[in-house]
Amino acid sequence: MSEDLTNRLPPNHKSKLERVLDAVQQLTIRVDGLARIIDERLYDTRPIWESLATRVDQIQEGQARLEQGQERLEQGQAELQQQMRDSRQELRGLKTYLRDILRRMSIFNDTLGAIQADYRDIYDRVRGLELKTEVNGECDL
Repeated sequence: MSEDLTNRLPPNHKSKLERVLDAVQQLTIRVDGLARIIDERLYDTRPIWESLATRVDQIQEGQARLEQGQERLEQGQAELQQQMRDSRQELRGLKTYLRDILRRMSIFNDTLGAIQADYRDIYDRVRGLELKTEVNGECDL
């Protein structure tokens, strides 16, 4: 396999073959140059990509912290809503208790008014009897 295959070609093809070989060599040189340029550009852009990757990591960490904070806020809001519901129930209980107290006070006031009316009636009757006995001259006092 070390023999040159171009030796078996007819002589008139040699110039065409040399042109093809020259073109392939030029392409090889150009590809090597492009590969070198790409390697240089990669070397130039590598710090940019590393910096960008670091920033993306920081953004993701910040987003995770924000999500955790949002979860805590949502939990706190749910707790506050539950406390508000509990407070409303307690307030309803207090209102009912106050209404019962006011009703009992009203009944007490009505009873006290009736007692005062009875007292006045008794007082007026006793006073009338006293006056009647004084007029008749029979005063026991």
